[in-house]
Amino acid sequence: MGIIFLFAGLFIAIIGHWTLSVNRDSLQRVYSFRLFSRGNFQVISANLRAMTSLSQAIYEKDKEKLEEGYLHLESSYGFLISLDSELYLQGSESSLDDKLNSHDILLEKYSEILEDPFSKESYKKSLDLQKRISLMNQFLGYAESEFWKQRADDFENIRLRNQTIEKIYWTLVFSFIVALFILVYFFLERLKLEAVLEKQRLDMVANSRLAALGSFSAGIAHEINNPLTVIQWRSKSLKKNLESFYLENPKIESDLESIEKNTFRIDKIIKSIKTLSKNAEKDQREKVLISSIRDQLNDILSPRIATDQLDYQFTSNCYEQSIYVREVQIIQVLVNLINNSLDAIATLDEKWIKVCVNLKGKNFEISVTDSGPGIPKKLQPHLFNLFFTTKSKSKENSGIGLSLSHQIIKDHNGALTYNAKSENTQFLITIPAEES
Repeated sequence: MGIIFLFAGLFIAIIGHWTLSVNRDSLQRVYSFRLFSRGNFQVISANLRAMTSLSQAIYEKDKEKLEEGYLHLESSYGFLISLDSELYLQGSESSLDDKLNSHDILLEKYSEILEDPFSKESYKKSLDLQKRISLMNQFLGYAESEFWKQRADDFENIRLRNQTIEKIYWTLVFSFIVALFILVYFFLERLKLEAVLEKQRLDMVANSRLAALGSFSAGIAHEINNPLTVIQWRSKSLKKNLESFYLENPKIESDLESIEKNTFRIDKIIKSIKTLSKNAEKDQREKVLISSIRDQLNDILSPRIATDQLDYQFTSNCYEQSIYVREVQIIQVLVNLINNSLDAIATLDEKWIKVCVNLKGKNFEISVTDSGPGIPKKLQPHLFNLFFTTKSKSKENSGIGLSLSHQIIKDHNGALTYNAKSENTQFLITIPAEES
């Protein structure tokens, strides 16, 4: 496209140079026509004055008038020489050589009359001279008309040429406009393609991460489930066989119950890891109770909440209502937001996280709020960009959590936003309450 614009610019430059050159030549010819027209007029005028003076001098027998006529004829001769010189300078073929010779003869004839001004012979010569001057004026008048005809033809050529140039100009303008639209179209298509590539890269990174985590969790589950099953079976067997000893030693019962309780807890942790590592993109959406989401979050987060010693609350005005979602993905989003909050408030004196699910009109509104003071305003526009992170570089993080969460909620026809009006750090999730 750049090469096309280059050639178009070169073509315009050539057309412009040609137009200036041709118009300059045309203007020179127009100027020459004006000069030739003025010269012809001066020659004709001088000849007429010479004829008038000659006629009056013969009739009145006035020698001074006769001499005045000779001077007019000489002026005419001078103008004729000037015209011939201008034709030569313009590079035009001169047609005045014969007329210059004829004018020399006229001057000689006039000189003969001056030598014997008022004789019968001079009278005859004056009539012949007037006839010769009249013929010369007729020729100059014809030349004048030819000049004007050429001038009209040249103006017509200029008009036609300018029409052609105008058509070329508007054709080029139209071509530039079309080319501009094509460039804008390709630019927009490029942006769309980059967006698709960005999404594919996001999906690839997320899938890679989930695949690695899934493989890791499967390995852990395989390694832990077998000995865990043995432990659970042995604890039940011991509990059954030692029932007769409970009365003598109550501690045996409490120890066995503790073993059974903790093995069950380990089993729940493994199931939670599987839930978080699962790629649920192809899962069908289904109705999930809000209370079920609360219980799953409690199971997944309880070990870390106990370790970090913080206040965690889950509240709702619709525990028995169902939300139409991909269950695993919603859990992944909420756990990601809560983990971000845990990292953000780790060094604060006051540590609390509140998850609130409320039904407002036709939408479920889920808020995740922590005790942090909020995110700086300059960072807020970049929160959902791929690979953007506000965490310390010393921590292991990929910068895809919020971006992935944003896309998951968008796929549910909802929205994930940061609430800049909240006094504390708060993210809001809005999801339609009805199937869509």
